[in-house]
Amino acid sequence: MNWWKNWKQKMGPKDWAANLILYLIGIGLMPLGVVLTVNSHLGAGGYDALNFALGERLGINTSLAIYMTAFLAVILAALIRKKMLRLTTFISSFFLGLFTDLWKWVLRDVEGTGWISAALLFGIGLVIVAFAVAAYILCIFPSNPTDDLVAAMREKGVRIGIAKIGLDVVCVAAAFVLGGEIGVGTIVCTLGLGPVVDLFFGLLKKMTEKYGICVE
Repeated sequence: MNWWKNWKQKMGPKDWAANLILYLIGIGLMPLGVVLTVNSHLGAGGYDALNFALGERLGINTSLAIYMTAFLAVILAALIRKKMLRLTTFISSFFLGLFTDLWKWVLRDVEGTGWISAALLFGIGLVIVAFAVAAYILCIFPSNPTDDLVAAMREKGVRIGIAKIGLDVVCVAAAFVLGGEIGVGTIVCTLGLGPVVDLFFGLLKKMTEKYGICVE
């Protein structure tokens, strides 16, 4: 576990605090952005649409759907690597599920009722997700199961872009079958989220370097 090795070798109290803040920003704000994109009804990212659709179809909280798909990703990653389950990756999914249910409840009456309000909700949600993802991947704490699944495929020689797109396509197809929020927003999330994440990642990286904070 790289985060443990980093902590033992070179991380001080300031580094720990900064990484914890980045992690909390990631797992706290990412679900907020996801809920906003879903409530816009323009279409959500494939994995998010799948979880929301699965929750609706089974009549369970979205958090439980997230745990189900996350655990499946943990199993698939272990099968690809032919190693033991990396259950530490499930920690992030646990908190993401809790925050998703919380933001769904808080924003239960906030929905896109027209093109302007829908586009506004979607745009705000996309920016929040991108910022949260950038903060989340910059810190040293364990990644979530879907990211680890992509990493497992990369370890077996699959290009990371191909692995990510392949996973997204599978999630979109499953979400479509389940009646999930699939639309133009899904395409925007799939193709447009990456550059925005890169932008925020670069800004946050410069900030941590400026103040001499150990991350990644």
